[in-house]
Amino acid sequence: MHFIALLHHRMPRLNSTAPNVKLRGFDPKTWVAPELQEIKLPVNAIAHVFCPTYRDIYLEMVEGKLMPPTWERYQGRVIDEVYKSIHKECEQYVSQCKASNCDILGYLFSHQDDLIGKAKKEFQRDFDDIAAKPNEDEIRKFDEALKKIIRFEAEITSSHMDFEISRLKDANPKKIFDNFFDFITDYAIAAKHQGFGTPSIPDFIFRNTIIGDIKSGPWRDFLIYTVIAYALAYEECTGEPMDFGSILHVNLIDSRLVPIHYDATIEQLNDHLRQRFMLVRDRKMQIIKDKIDPGKPDDQTKCAGCSFQDVCWGDTK
Repeated sequence: MHFIALLHHRMPRLNSTAPNVKLRGFDPKTWVAPELQEIKLPVNAIAHVFCPTYRDIYLEMVEGKLMPPTWERYQGRVIDEVYKSIHKECEQYVSQCKASNCDILGYLFSHQDDLIGKAKKEFQRDFDDIAAKPNEDEIRKFDEALKKIIRFEAEITSSHMDFEISRLKDANPKKIFDNFFDFITDYAIAAKHQGFGTPSIPDFIFRNTIIGDIKSGPWRDFLIYTVIAYALAYEECTGEPMDFGSILHVNLIDSRLVPIHYDATIEQLNDHLRQRFMLVRDRKMQIIKDKIDPGKPDDQTKCAGCSFQDVCWGDTK
């Protein structure tokens, strides 16, 4: 997550430009139609467009079919938790240390096993419910990948802290950290007119100007819809604009010592993106209201990544 602070620092244009947005979450033009407002969905259920006909939302919300827990989904949740825990641990550490003994790198390295253990324990039930359990080698590789995240985030954080401490006579670790790594996590947003379940909780908000989500696995263009949803919800809830969104996209591969962030972005959330998201949201809600099966896509290759692929194409259980 602290990677986003560094990415933002290397994108100075974001500090001076903002999109000319008219479709704000506090504007009734962005709200769902009155007849659909009784329907409330999780942000991911609306924003994720795995199925081109949106049959997945029908199967889940109308027929009540449950998405089977998977090893991939469990890994994604643990990764999210590790990033948030790193930030919280750093916040706590800098509030207690002095410039003379500030060693975030050493602190996080010495606590990495605890961070990983707590994150995995948070989603133990998800792991227990996985039908196709990973073998011991897969679990070991995942633990090593989580250590790569901690190592990289520790290096980013420690490098900036050490640089600022080295150049300031009256260096205050907490002030340095709060200024550069100004993240809020677990910010609960109530937005009753956007169609989202209450509360909606983005993975992070950076400097009150960038709303963000952490994603792992293959990059998909619709991932940006997640932060658009959170931006609209934030605007409705606070009455303040949210012009930028960030996807911290994480890939963990054996050939690198660091997580791969090729597709990590900070995007201007312009009206075009907002309009596209709203069309998806309203169509999914209409399917739920009408209770009419939209049918499966005409080609199974279009279903890659969908949890209901076997339901639509055979092998139903």
